Amino acid sequence: MRSQHHHHPFRSLRGWHASQREQRKQTRWVPYSLRWKGGVVLKIIPNILISGLLATAICCISAFWSDNLSLHAPVLFPAFAFVVGLAVSFRMSATYSRWWEGRTEWDKLSALSRSFSRTIWLHVPLSTSPAQRIKQIQEKKSVIQAVRTLAVALKHHLRGERDWDECIELRELLRGLPDYPYSATNHPLTITLYLSRYIEHTRTTTPIDTQVLTHLLTHVDGFTSVISACERLLRTPLPLGYNIAISRIVWIFVLGLPSQLWREMRWWSIGVTMVVSYAIFALAEVGLEIENPWGEGPNDLDLDRYCNLLALDLEETMTFPEKEVLLIEEEL
Repeated sequence: MRSQHHHHPFRSLRGWHASQREQRKQTRWVPYSLRWKGGVVLKIIPNILISGLLATAICCISAFWSDNLSLHAPVLFPAFAFVVGLAVSFRMSATYSRWWEGRTEWDKLSALSRSFSRTIWLHVPLSTSPAQRIKQIQEKKSVIQAVRTLAVALKHHLRGERDWDECIELRELLRGLPDYPYSATNHPLTITLYLSRYIEHTRTTTPIDTQVLTHLLTHVDGFTSVISACERLLRTPLPLGYNIAISRIVWIFVLGLPSQLWREMRWWSIGVTMVVSYAIFALAEVGLEIENPWGEGPNDLDLDRYCNLLALDLEETMTFPEKEVLLIEEEL
């Protein structure tokens, strides 16, 4: 279910799940075949209409001019149809693998964020001095907030949103990072530098365990790896030659279909051609649409929802253990 808002209005995971259950109860189930949102009909209507017009022209020529102009190749045409099926199947499998890889990489980002934040919150030692202890708790909260900011920054980065008017949430979150360079061109990568700086500060000011330090540095490397993998999916589309060849093969098949069907189906060939063109063009268009999974369409990954859920998870991490958190907040 695609999220409707960029900012989550809930203070806990329990509140979010309750709202989701209530929303599911109020939503009427509609069969997939009758759903309009998420489909690609509007995008392929011109192709369907062109196919119908060309099919009408071919049928008129066959009916009123010469029936001998119609093609009838019981072996060649099915073989060509098999080639069309392979071409469309290739595009669907290739683009879906990219879509699924994008989901996998974002899942890695969520896992790294949860693990990194848990380690910061529970395994980085605190000072025995009350004043210093309060300061260190504030630093922990800031760095965990930076982890959330990293996810939001990556979302905007992958969507190509560079105008601050489009990144209101990110701008608000970046205010928590001291001396942040707002002119940076790659905000996710810049935020990893802040995480590394905090780890180095912790190494020099606290008796942190070596294994914990290594764990944190490994996670920062993991953040960088996820950013690079997501950018690879964004900047490496399917080769242009594949898309051109598949598009031409599909059009050749659709334009040859009315002449192939004329002798058996006569004027029904027009309707059958339009139905077949819908099926082929719809599959091809869906494959083209999910080639880049970072958009905001109904078939793209719901990055807004993923960021909101991660924010709730990190906020819940900072409430554990509850008694210590309450004491610290009283001291603050």
